[in-house]
Amino acid sequence: MLLSYKWLSEFVTLPVSPEQLADVLTWLGLEVEAVHTYAPNLDNVVIGEILECAPIEGTNHLSLTKTRVGGETLSIVCGAPNARAGLKVVAMLAGSKTAEGMVIKKAKLRGQESHGMLASEQELGLAPSHAGIIECPADWEVGAPAAKYLQDSDTVYDVEITPNRPDFLSHIGVARDIAAKFKLPWKPKSYDLNECVRKSTDFVRVKISAPVACPRYLTRGVTGVKIAPAPYEVQLRLLRCGVRPISNVVDVTNYLMLETGQPLHAFDARYIADNSIDIRFAGAGESFVTLDEKEHKLQSHDLLIADSKHGIALAGIMGGLNSEIREDTTDVVIECAYFDPVHVRRTAKSLGMSTDSSRRFERGCDPNQVPYVAAATAALIQQWGGGEVLSGVVDDYPRPIVPVEIAFRPEKTEALIGVQYDFAEIEDTLTRLGCEVSAHSSAWTVKAPTHRPDLEREVDLIEEIVRVQGYDQIPTSESSKVVLTGKDDPVVRLRRQVEDILVAQGFLQTVSLSMWNPEPRLDPPGLPAGVEVANPVTDEMKYLQGSVLAPMLRAAAANFERGDRDLRLFETTRVFREGVAGDPRTWEKQVVAGLLVGRRYPSGWSQTKEPSDFFDLKSVLEFLALKLSLDKPDIFCYDLDTVGFLSGQLRVGEQVAGDFGLWPREVCAARDIDASVAWFELDLSVLAANRRSEFAFEPLPRFPIAWRDLSVVLDHSVPFAELVSTVRGAAGNLLQSVWPFDVFVSDKLGVGKKSVAFRLEFLHPERSLDAAEVDAAIQSIVTKLQQEHSAELR
Repeated sequence: MLLSYKWLSEFVTLPVSPEQLADVLTWLGLEVEAVHTYAPNLDNVVIGEILECAPIEGTNHLSLTKTRVGGETLSIVCGAPNARAGLKVVAMLAGSKTAEGMVIKKAKLRGQESHGMLASEQELGLAPSHAGIIECPADWEVGAPAAKYLQDSDTVYDVEITPNRPDFLSHIGVARDIAAKFKLPWKPKSYDLNECVRKSTDFVRVKISAPVACPRYLTRGVTGVKIAPAPYEVQLRLLRCGVRPISNVVDVTNYLMLETGQPLHAFDARYIADNSIDIRFAGAGESFVTLDEKEHKLQSHDLLIADSKHGIALAGIMGGLNSEIREDTTDVVIECAYFDPVHVRRTAKSLGMSTDSSRRFERGCDPNQVPYVAAATAALIQQWGGGEVLSGVVDDYPRPIVPVEIAFRPEKTEALIGVQYDFAEIEDTLTRLGCEVSAHSSAWTVKAPTHRPDLEREVDLIEEIVRVQGYDQIPTSESSKVVLTGKDDPVVRLRRQVEDILVAQGFLQTVSLSMWNPEPRLDPPGLPAGVEVANPVTDEMKYLQGSVLAPMLRAAAANFERGDRDLRLFETTRVFREGVAGDPRTWEKQVVAGLLVGRRYPSGWSQTKEPSDFFDLKSVLEFLALKLSLDKPDIFCYDLDTVGFLSGQLRVGEQVAGDFGLWPREVCAARDIDASVAWFELDLSVLAANRRSEFAFEPLPRFPIAWRDLSVVLDHSVPFAELVSTVRGAAGNLLQSVWPFDVFVSDKLGVGKKSVAFRLEFLHPERSLDAAEVDAAIQSIVTKLQQEHSAELR
């Protein structure tokens, strides 16, 4: 919201300077993001008139103008699209300065001499507009100093409005709080309205078919209007507040919206069929073209302003192209209404539209200022465009919205805040804010004004008293000390450990949005979509993510595109799943997920270029299980076919902790990654529940280790984990470790055969082993391998 210092001063005599007002606004609860000062330097700047305007050959936008600036005519090159003969303009002569400090000089542009510049508001420091040169009113005197008409300095504040203060979306609302802060009188403007004999009720009829979505709808009629530009000072004020001037009628609606916070709309009466307006919901499959020339497919919950044939406006959002104010418009129907915030927001979100009007209705306008704003609109249209204002209004307000009554105990203020306020001061503050106070000896009754929908409870009134009186008046005191102690959640503690372990393994952490939209071309197959959101913010956020692997793969693809192709990524986050039969609740869990893609080792002169594969991923999971002290971890593989999808599970105890696998190159290439990608996703809560809590420490061995190397030939399908299990079962307690050091595959071994060589280490904790004991263990191992796996000793 952009607030003008001069505009605010029309409602209350501001007791502070423009610089100091920024601090006052902050104390009142407005976050001032920027302050813009407009103080034009108009030395050597005059009013001119373009006599001739011809395009310069060889350019697509420059024109050579002959501009009269009083007693002489100058050649001035201009690039503005609205430059034309007969237009009165602001001419910056040689020696003048722009707002940025550039000195205007005589120059030659594209072979044409230019003796100055035709100025826009931005170049003069009047407003931030640079859409074209200033189009001066016809009655401005040619050759007169521009300062005669444009010496209009102002300070504009760019403020952030909290959602609970819709009244701050207006100059009146902010001025009211400033007046309360400084205990100054304030009052809204009064507009002179001259009505004719003809009645508005004879001009248009109104029917509200959706009274819940539209509690109040008021219209007024103005006939015989002449469409023209609004007064220049009004255009300038609109530009400074971020609104583009269009015409006198449209500018009136925007002007009063910024002044009062009440959105308005003006219809060309010619295009309202049968002079009837119906506020109804859209029909099935109904479409509507808005003022921005976009066609929208409406749903049954979208509220529409319609005549007897079709829609003419999206209620509270934007008018229709079919009933807009045109250059030849003469009869105008003014709409001033109150629409339900929920319905406006639902339609705005579903259509992806956000307008100045919808932002105000979504927060809640004042339904009881509608007659005043409608009368002000008619008066300004008559003042700026002529015509006759029809007498009376058409006001459909079946269930008036009344102020909320709040039971208030003034002594509660001191009990809650710790500051003693005078009861008369409290009553005065609330009254200045627009409340009606019925003060009794014990309990008060306070009626909150309808322009303050945020005032609902006693504590809201106390907050208003403190805000207006000043937070700085609350004394700093230390009444007690409370030492808070807490205990980390096991899952949170585990998550931090997992992050540290993976970072030590060379992984980089990613952060993804928890809301997304599945896209088959970008996402790997087989991942759950997640939970569909009933009212998504955008089309890109339709689901709560069912797996974080999809956004991580998109991040990897983005890195691939930028040349970074050796990646180890991980993320700890939450994922969501739909409920199941008997338990429809949506549930969530915390997971850690990771991706490996590219080379196994960093680039270097001594390193190979071998890519990361399934077994690199397996080693990461084994290392993670070791460092986390997981109880009986088991890495179970579904498939080890190097052509297909490799996949498996990490099992801990009796539970499945998560899945892992490999997406082959052909799958990833379609998703902009020309390499295979290894992945895993583990449930942190399962890992946290299956950590060993007790540890047994053993001293270093005092006796030597006896080791033997063994090589056997067996079927290719036997996994090494199964082989190790067999060996340990046969060797007994003397076997300390089994280490593979070679796998050999050849047709000479036989079809479907492989040779596996591994080292066995034997140790007795209390004495040295002799050769006979070790040989007996080896013989037992060989026999067991022959029985279980048909293995042959090489």
